[in-house]
Amino acid sequence: MRRTIITGMAAGLGAMALNRGASAQSAAYPSKTIRFIVGLGPGSGADTATRFIAERIGRTAGQTAVVENRPGGDGFIAVQNLLSAPPDGHAVLYLSPSPMVLTPLLRNDLPYDPIRDIRPVAFMSRGYAVMVTGGNSRFKTFNDVISQARAKPNTVKMSNYGHHYRIGALSLQKLTGADFIHVAYKGAGQANNDVIAGDIDVALTDIGGAMPLIESGRLRALAMTSPERHKFLPNVPSVRELGFPYELMVWTGYGVHARTPDANARKIEEMILQIIRSKEYGEYNEKQSGGEVVAGTGDQLKAHVIAETNRYRELAKSMNLAEQ
Repeated sequence: MRRTIITGMAAGLGAMALNRGASAQSAAYPSKTIRFIVGLGPGSGADTATRFIAERIGRTAGQTAVVENRPGGDGFIAVQNLLSAPPDGHAVLYLSPSPMVLTPLLRNDLPYDPIRDIRPVAFMSRGYAVMVTGGNSRFKTFNDVISQARAKPNTVKMSNYGHHYRIGALSLQKLTGADFIHVAYKGAGQANNDVIAGDIDVALTDIGGAMPLIESGRLRALAMTSPERHKFLPNVPSVRELGFPYELMVWTGYGVHARTPDANARKIEEMILQIIRSKEYGEYNEKQSGGEVVAGTGDQLKAHVIAETNRYRELAKSMNLAEQ
C-alpha cells in the first residue's frame, strides 16, 4: 500500500512538473526571432501579405519577426526549411495549394506528408487569379489569346509558378482547345517582369501582386478566374463570362511543424488570427487583393486541405498529370 501511495504521489508530482514545464514553455514563447517562411519570391502577394503580418507579430510578441523567401520546388524548399528547424513554433510556413495539396499529389518521392508533418494554425484568405499580358502586347483580349493558341499551336508562351497555376493553365488549355507553351517560374515577380518585357505572352498570376503593375499600365488584365468580375477590375470579364466554365481559386494560410508544443502552436495561431481579424488587415487586404478574408482556425484550414486534396486527386487523374 505504501508503495502504491508513493508511486501515486510521484506520478502526481511528475504531472505537476510537466504542467509547470508546459506552462513555462508557453509563457516563454516566443523567446527568439520568429521566421516566416514563404515559398515564393519577393513581390508576390504571399510575400507582401506575410510581411504585413510579420511586422505586427513582432510588435505583439516583443520579438523580431522576419520573412525569408525560399522559392523553388513548388514550395518543397520552403517546407524542408520548416521541417529542418526546431519544432518550437519559431518557424512559421506560408501555406498554399502547391505545397499542401498539389505537390504531394504529383510527386511520389516527397519526404513529407502535409497532413502528418505540418500543423495549420490559420486560414487566412481565399482569392482568384488574373490572366495578364504586357502593356504593349499584341493581345488586346482574352479571345485574342485563345484564337492565336488554337490557330497556331505552340506559339503563345504562358508562364506559371507552382503546381497550382500549372494545373490552372493546363485546365484552361483543355477547356478552350488552346495549345500553349508552358514556361515555369519560381515566383510571380520574375514571371511578371518577363511578361512586361514581352519574353512571355501571358500569365496566370495572383491579383494582389499584379494590381500595381496593371494600374501602372505595365501589365494588361485580360480575364479573371473568378465566377464574376472582380471589384478591382470591373471592366475585365471573367473567363466564365466569356463562355468557359472555368474557375481558379487560391487559398492561403500559415502552419508550423506538427511536433510544435500545443501551447506554442495555439499562441502563434492566436496572434496571427488577431491580426487577420483586425480592421487594419481588412483594409490592407481590400486594397491589395480584394479577396475574401477567411480568418479561420488551424483546424478549419486542415479540413479544407483534406477536402482540396480529394478534389484535386480526381482532377489530376482525369488530366493524367504527373511530375514534369
